[in-house]
Amino acid sequence: MVVFFDQRLKSGGNFQQSLNNILLTKHLENVSLDIKYVTNLTENKNFLKKYKIDAIVYSPSLFSKLSLRFWIKSPFFIYKYLRKFFKHNHFEFFLKKLNTDIVYFISQSQFVNYLESINYIFTLFDLCHLDYPEFPEVSNYREFENRENFFKKNLQRAVAVFVDSELGKKNAMSRYNLNPERVFIFKFSPSNNTSSKHLTENNLELDVKKKYNILFDFIYYPAQFWAHKNHIYILNAVKILELSFGIKLAVIFSGSDFGNLKYIKKVTKILELEERVKFVGFIPNDEIYFHYKQSLALVMPTYFGPTNLPPLEAFEISVPVIYSDLEGLRDQVGDAALLMDLDNPGSLANHLNNLVKSEFIRNNLIERGQNRLEQLNNKEENLIILNSVLNKFKIIRSCWE
Repeated sequence: MVVFFDQRLKSGGNFQQSLNNILLTKHLENVSLDIKYVTNLTENKNFLKKYKIDAIVYSPSLFSKLSLRFWIKSPFFIYKYLRKFFKHNHFEFFLKKLNTDIVYFISQSQFVNYLESINYIFTLFDLCHLDYPEFPEVSNYREFENRENFFKKNLQRAVAVFVDSELGKKNAMSRYNLNPERVFIFKFSPSNNTSSKHLTENNLELDVKKKYNILFDFIYYPAQFWAHKNHIYILNAVKILELSFGIKLAVIFSGSDFGNLKYIKKVTKILELEERVKFVGFIPNDEIYFHYKQSLALVMPTYFGPTNLPPLEAFEISVPVIYSDLEGLRDQVGDAALLMDLDNPGSLANHLNNLVKSEFIRNNLIERGQNRLEQLNNKEENLIILNSVLNKFKIIRSCWE
């Protein structure tokens, strides 16, 4: 089996969940299984070394990349002609040299497009382009059409499809007519970097307020600057909090720019919040814990789900969570978070006002978050699912040479 890893560190939650999936494979029960870890990024190979994983880098030349695109885009009559001379495309040829029977794509990888004779497990993070097609990141430049073609081509061919939740499974089956016996709920887990054990082992410490010259208590939102992340909602709510309740809070936004940062900074200036809103960019893994721990709360008004990593990380670090009141997202946190009406930023302002004034509300949320995380502790369940899928495939695979 090849475990394929193509997420960049700066992709945020996708990278962290992919890493969780990689670490899970180290505990597979099948001792006869030959596992190889492959990445297309040298930086990932170096990153995995600290987990004692020796990854192989797939690094095709420009010509090979062009040949791959030509292979999958060419009309069928040309494809048939190519197959007379080449048994496999460049990617499959690489995998065949590794004696690969099945590829476990631990993320929503585009490399699945290049598999024809090799089986695979597919990880489906979300289908939010169908939930909110109006957002530019899923509508511009034919992105909607590209996603639809991608899923229609690859989901039904998968040996198994791993989704994040009951809603994720329901949507995958209904929208792409998938066999329910091949769709498995493979729940998210907190990032490995949010554990206090990780900090103790590395003797880490950071004063967040001092680092960014923050004079007020702050709320934290780790999210890439996509429009669907809804940073604008937080800005409006913080302004309402100041005008309606006389409370000034700072905000830390961490994450890379994917096209919406300029707009968010513009609105920050219009609302006269420049001194209190900090855009800190992509922060190192070892500093994530402190941004959570020293915040008043994680505030995550995203439109996309059905589940996300930050609430789980906040639960683990004992930080209150304020989250979107949307289907799937509210199911993820249960009664362990305050839920925001995304049509009304005053909803968040009210929650923040209560959280500032009531130590009881804060402590109660923290306790509920810890209990919710225990309920969602799913690593053993995920491992059972992965073992089961691979054992079933092994039996079927024995039918041919």
